[in-house]
Amino acid sequence: MRFLKVVIVSSSALMLWLGAGCKSGDDHLPSPGYLAEQVALGEQIFLREDCGSCHSIAHGGEEFQGGELSALMLAMDTLYVKKHLQTLEDSTLMPPIPLTPQEISAVTQYIASLHGKANTPVNLKNLDDICPVCGAPLSTTVARKTNLWAQHGDKTFYFECPDCRTAFLRDPKRFSKSGYLKTK
Repeated sequence: MRFLKVVIVSSSALMLWLGAGCKSGDDHLPSPGYLAEQVALGEQIFLREDCGSCHSIAHGGEEFQGGELSALMLAMDTLYVKKHLQTLEDSTLMPPIPLTPQEISAVTQYIASLHGKANTPVNLKNLDDICPVCGAPLSTTVARKTNLWAQHGDKTFYFECPDCRTAFLRDPKRFSKSGYLKTK
């Protein structure tokens, strides 16, 4: 019988982790450079730990033991991804992977970016916003050119794929209050 594996993080380390990379000011968003670094670090960890041997990335109908990681649901629920990486339940086949809080954050950001990469090519050099639905980094220039934006109230929201735009338009109040909010 497998035991529940829990990573316990001190409250001060948790606060440092949650605030890492955030800009000062009203929008409380990580800078584009920090996001690109987090996505790149998350990808390195994903490859180092050989996560791709069980998890698929944008492979359509192909079956993988660990499931598809570019699904919109995982991109939308980054807290689920973080919790899953911190705490493995008895029912999972995923082996425990000792990751620091910073590594968990990076892998979570990488997984959030996979949905966008599967649907819209992302140029990591021109990231300047975050999708309010899935949290994937994006380029507002690309979003504007491909009609992946919407107005809600006096704010403009940008999306990394049509699925995220559709989800936002169904319930803009839900996503306009998300932690991924960035206004122009």
